[in-house]
Amino acid sequence: LQDGTQVKVRPIRPEDEPDHYQFLSRLTPEDIRFRFFGQVGALPHGQMARLTQIDYDREMALLAKIKVGASGHDTVGVVRTVTDPDNDRAEYAIVVRSDMKGRGLGRWLLEKMIAYCRARGTRMIIGQVLQDNKAMLGLCRKLGFKLKTIIDEGVVEVTFDLQAP
Repeated sequence: LQDGTQVKVRPIRPEDEPDHYQFLSRLTPEDIRFRFFGQVGALPHGQMARLTQIDYDREMALLAKIKVGASGHDTVGVVRTVTDPDNDRAEYAIVVRSDMKGRGLGRWLLEKMIAYCRARGTRMIIGQVLQDNKAMLGLCRKLGFKLKTIIDEGVVEVTFDLQAP
């Protein structure tokens, strides 16, 4: 990262469920609201399993991990997409652990997911961002996403054409 922190990125696996609980517990209430569009308490096993046991044909979730101690790793970010059956559109979501913001991790993860989707021939990445999530909207602008405000819902729809040069 920009500050020299070494980060390992890999696809999520079912055995990541316990670490994912810890990761989510280290998010601020605002970061939880930005990611889930509301306050979310502890997720039950079924919902957490849904986040960690994915259908790799239509979904991808990339974890960012940093080394902690002699043999441990902490999850510090995750970006995921769910692609429609025609591989036309992939909806993305991203969250970076609150204490890791401002180091370029979000941009790096989103760029990794853009490259992954482009390589598998997906046409477009879409997402919805709360209007007050200025950091994410700024990142989307920098990466070339098109933004469209949906006033009634308080969100901004962001789209990225993967086929554009």
